[in-house]
Amino acid sequence: MKNKLNEAFDNIGDKYIAQTQHPPKKRRALKIALIAAALALVTAAVPVISVMSRRNAANDTLTAETEKETEKQKDPAETVGEFKGKTGDYSGARSAVLADLSVENVNSIKKDYKNRIAEYVEQSEKLSAFYDKLYEKLLDGNESGVVSPVNIYMALSLLAECTDGTSRRQILDVLGVENIEQLREQSKLIWLNNSCDDEHGKSILANSAWIDSELPVKQQCAEYLKNDHFASTFNGSFKDQAYINALKQWLSDMTNGLLDNCINELEIPDNTLAVLASTLYYKARWYYEYYETEEGKFDGKPCVFNKKTRDDELIYNGDGFTAYCDSLSDGNDVWFFLPDNGKTVSDVLSSGLVSYINGGGKKYTAYDVTVRMPDFDVDYNESIIKKMAALGIKDCMDINAADFTPLTDAELYVGDIIHAARFKADKEGVEGAAYTVELLCGDAMPTPKQKYDFNLDKPFVFVVVNHGVPLFVGCVNELK
Repeated sequence: MKNKLNEAFDNIGDKYIAQTQHPPKKRRALKIALIAAALALVTAAVPVISVMSRRNAANDTLTAETEKETEKQKDPAETVGEFKGKTGDYSGARSAVLADLSVENVNSIKKDYKNRIAEYVEQSEKLSAFYDKLYEKLLDGNESGVVSPVNIYMALSLLAECTDGTSRRQILDVLGVENIEQLREQSKLIWLNNSCDDEHGKSILANSAWIDSELPVKQQCAEYLKNDHFASTFNGSFKDQAYINALKQWLSDMTNGLLDNCINELEIPDNTLAVLASTLYYKARWYYEYYETEEGKFDGKPCVFNKKTRDDELIYNGDGFTAYCDSLSDGNDVWFFLPDNGKTVSDVLSSGLVSYINGGGKKYTAYDVTVRMPDFDVDYNESIIKKMAALGIKDCMDINAADFTPLTDAELYVGDIIHAARFKADKEGVEGAAYTVELLCGDAMPTPKQKYDFNLDKPFVFVVVNHGVPLFVGCVNELK
């Protein structure tokens, strides 16, 4: 089929408006929002940002099985009700520049990066210290919770792209990169090596920028966001609830409904002029299934464990913990860390786990290992702006120090950063989602100066000075 995303924008009319009222019933997860976004956004009659990307996403449709799966994820018994939006409906936005996330384009880019896996591993090792500081700052160990360091990294990359001066320098220093060019390459490596949607599993990253129509945006920054961070840009009015709903719907779509309760709680302040949003959705099966269950106790309370036994598996002995590494169907791993006697979860969290995983010299012993794991479902939904400031990212949060000149000449500052995440596991596999939203606030334009016409149309005096020394002083009463 011809490029549906562009067909939709190029042929605005009743036919396409009607299509947006009946979203497709079957499509692959990576393409859900891309195709549906175009079919929904055709209702915009006055485009402010032109569609610049071309893509050839296949017109796959959502299976009934996936629809049932999504419904199961939205538990109506939760304290906060499920998000009530309609999949793919971003019609509250007046227009959009959509990043080219088609399978064809992503695979084409991956070809250029396929021989850079060693560089990706090297960059991951360099980022270990950042990841360790980040999760230790966000998780206190006293309560169940989960965060997504890579999701926050992607969101900070968007923020760095939109800032300059010390505002950008502080972000780069926290991320451990020398300049914005290096960050763009690093961000691409991480994005491409964590993007897949096949029979082995799903790992879907997405970025977007939501701009208020009153905010003048520089085109070069929008191009960097699209081409180097794969970010789609939407345009509309944050005074219009439909635009806020479109943002929330995008977050819901990109996280497969797993964080809808958090999305319902998301508030957009009146002085918001832009929102930078980054999401992650992940799902995979266990490589070796948990083939039976067994009753037992977790922290003294009855529970049911999923159980499996594997021959010749490694048990790792770290400083204050014992660890086991389980494999997933997509080639990724899940590490489990048990505190040693006398140690706590907080002690383990403060021991640099990512650095431990990425480092060498681990002590281990091979055993025939029986693993017992309970079903678990943990989440997180908090403002993390103060914790980002504690890491060293401060200037962009101060209206008097923030520098957003790459994005706009208007005065902006980061009003809040919200991170939400959820991760659950059972005998079948794991599923998780996360989003980070950065709210950019301020006045749309600098306060306009009053105009004044200074016309030398009558006798006047002039003075020529050199560092305060008058070289000439004169007056003009008439013209020769």
